[in-house]
Amino acid sequence: MNNLDILKELNVLHVDDNIQACENIKKTLEYYFKNVFIAHNGEEALEIYNKKECHLLIVDYDMPIMNGYEFLSKIREKDDEISAMIISSYDDKVKLKNAIGLNLLEYIVKPYGLDELKDVLNKFVKSLEKKELLRYYVTETLFYNRLKKTFIDDSKEYKFTSYEIKLIEYLFKYKNQVIKYDDLLYILESNNQKSLINSVYNINKKLNIKLIENVKDMGYWLKR
Repeated sequence: MNNLDILKELNVLHVDDNIQACENIKKTLEYYFKNVFIAHNGEEALEIYNKKECHLLIVDYDMPIMNGYEFLSKIREKDDEISAMIISSYDDKVKLKNAIGLNLLEYIVKPYGLDELKDVLNKFVKSLEKKELLRYYVTETLFYNRLKKTFIDDSKEYKFTSYEIKLIEYLFKYKNQVIKYDDLLYILESNNQKSLINSVYNINKKLNIKLIENVKDMGYWLKR
């Protein structure tokens, strides 16, 4: 099995204000990834990031409205784990210095070729495996498999509905943070709070643990 085959189960967000460049790289990325999301500035990218499941961020530094550094700085306020790389039109010491604090997978100067991109993608896969970011452990034996989208405990497998999976993955994304009811309903594209309550109940019941906890009058959180 090719190391990059795992990318077929993952999604990438590419952010660049150059529309033609986005179209060109999208065709290449679609060969490797399950879904390729495109944004042309940091604000668009932030909206996609909050709504979609993204595993890798490929971000141009220089963009209008919100540049790549500003976008990734906002991401890092909440998410230290997601892999990200910055691309830039030229080598700039100030940009490089700024990028150091963003915990980047790579900083690449344009133009770059397919071989260089593949090297970064291989580095991305290795980092996922090393940090076990394809698994979210709940106990020593129970973990959530992001690729299979199931919970596994030794040889036992627990499956959930697509609605429940969306809720689980969002709460894992912001683990140890209380997420407001309205924010969860927005992400789930629903206005039915009863359905949200029932989903939390079903998830906890299936796993026979209190994975998701309610914070009265505020929302839910996933303690880890």
